[in-house]
Amino acid sequence: MPLYEYRCSSCGEVTTVLRAATDSQAAVTCEICGERAARIVSRPSVHRSNASKVARLDPRYDKLVDKAMGATQAADPDRYLRRMKPLSDD
Repeated sequence: MPLYEYRCSSCGEVTTVLRAATDSQAAVTCEICGERAARIVSRPSVHRSNASKVARLDPRYDKLVDKAMGATQAADPDRYLRRMKPLSDD
């Protein structure tokens, strides 16, 4: 069921209502003042996967990250691996 938003004509408060698409034309009253509210067009909500978010990144981003990591020793992810000592065979 979709969410519909309604704006009150007197106080301007926006009310969000979850209802079936067939009931979208039914009258809605403001939760604050009780006056009739008119349906407004709200922006859609789009959920993306992490893979699609990464695909939309600027290709120069990887180069900027590599450059920053090279300039800052604390940002190097392998710094702990280099400090490790081999395990003894005892």
